[in-house]
Amino acid sequence: MKKLIFTLLAIVGAMSMNAQIVKIMKGNTVVGIYNAAEADNVVFEEEPPFGQGYAAAKGIGYVKWVQLWENGPKFAEYNVGATSATEYGGYYTWGGTFKNEQDSWQDDHNTGTSDLYGDTDTATKLWGDNWRMPTNDEFSDLLSNCDVQWTTFGGLNGCKFTGKGNYSSNSVFLPAADYCDDGDVYGQGNGGYYWSSTPNGSDNAYLLNFGSGGQYVGDDNRSHGYSVRAVLVEE
Repeated sequence: MKKLIFTLLAIVGAMSMNAQIVKIMKGNTVVGIYNAAEADNVVFEEEPPFGQGYAAAKGIGYVKWVQLWENGPKFAEYNVGATSATEYGGYYTWGGTFKNEQDSWQDDHNTGTSDLYGDTDTATKLWGDNWRMPTNDEFSDLLSNCDVQWTTFGGLNGCKFTGKGNYSSNSVFLPAADYCDDGDVYGQGNGGYYWSSTPNGSDNAYLLNFGSGGQYVGDDNRSHGYSVRAVLVEE
């Protein structure tokens, strides 16, 4: 049985009745010609355009990424634990993987003194090797390289980060998911807290914090439950 895998969503088949020939089209290009009997055994699959703005994420398929400045990281379109940009996603301790509904999530934080990487990184553990958490420097660069707007998108308050110059058509929305404490979520819509992979001392770690009054990179205790926005791992 032949198996064809296409990276474009539109697949068009046309049959010549006289010759009993089936042509398989991708856009305006013929990518396969089969007789009618053989075409019955052809299996077609759609495959998202990996490497063209999408990357695989464990358990959820493919996630779109967006680059906001030259040589900058490629930010996922939505939060870890979400399935769209209009969901808050999960709340995680620093390096943890328990969501807020887990009773023991607060004991899940990383206690090391090195940057989170690989099997210590929340995004990598939950979404796979294509993804990681941003660094403290990358969050600082996000603020300096983008126009930032407190806005509402899909019914959620949050910040829209839009690139400048050649990247002015690119943007990502980070919802104001606020925080989780003792398994309970508080303040949704008031502000956003997004973990970086960078520690600050032995107890705290750096994070991006924003609200209607402004944005900054600060730090907080690792046992708090905050959002994670992944960036693409590149060789």
